[in-house]
Amino acid sequence: MTTTTPDEAFVARVRSSGPDSEAANLQGWWVTTLGPDILEAVLAGVATRPDWIGIDLEHGALTVADICPILRVTSAAGVPVLVRMPGHESAAIARVLDAGPAGIIVPAVNSPEQAEAIVSAACPPPVGARGTGLSRSGLALNPAPVADPLLLLMIETAVGYAQRADIARVAGVDGLFVGPYDLSVSLGEPGPKNETVLNAIREILSTAAQEKVASGYFAGDAELIRALPEVDVLGVDSDVSAIRKGLASLFSGG
Repeated sequence: MTTTTPDEAFVARVRSSGPDSEAANLQGWWVTTLGPDILEAVLAGVATRPDWIGIDLEHGALTVADICPILRVTSAAGVPVLVRMPGHESAAIARVLDAGPAGIIVPAVNSPEQAEAIVSAACPPPVGARGTGLSRSGLALNPAPVADPLLLLMIETAVGYAQRADIARVAGVDGLFVGPYDLSVSLGEPGPKNETVLNAIREILSTAAQEKVASGYFAGDAELIRALPEVDVLGVDSDVSAIRKGLASLFSGG
């Protein structure tokens, strides 16, 4: 009897998105600094865990070399991982996917041509050109890494916003993931809660639904979450923010 792993269930739920289905509303924790030892202690000590964890290789302190140790911890805890790539570089995409996450999030995608190149780097033939080798994703692990990881592309510039529909239509793209803060800067607006930026984010999320791909964004702000519709993959807040809030609660005198 075949048992569905947490990663497989997560990927299937995200891919079930569409204009006629409810958003998956899978809520994640964005990790920028915490290594495997601290993550293991945190995940083992909480009754309520995030639906997924995002590992940030673009702006955080973590590197590609940290991914395998982190995945050993999250796999044991049954929490899927999405890795935000540092850029579009093919070798880095291949190395991260070789580690076996549930998927990757690629930043600052501005055109369908860029999307096609990323698909080629991320997917094996016949969809792309990614090679295979002796890596964690190919080992007989229990639970095994997901065979067909998610590919989410970030819309976080005015150029990408204008090209959003064409990007979403590229074969092999599983979803659009909005970077509200960089998008607000690119649009020349003072932060993501500005109505111009909120409307742009709503239009990107609507385009994802129309094109039958998943939608998501990183929030880092409860007010921003309340201002936007539900999405499939929501980055609620970061590890640094959680630690700050925890310290404030501990030493508030309450």
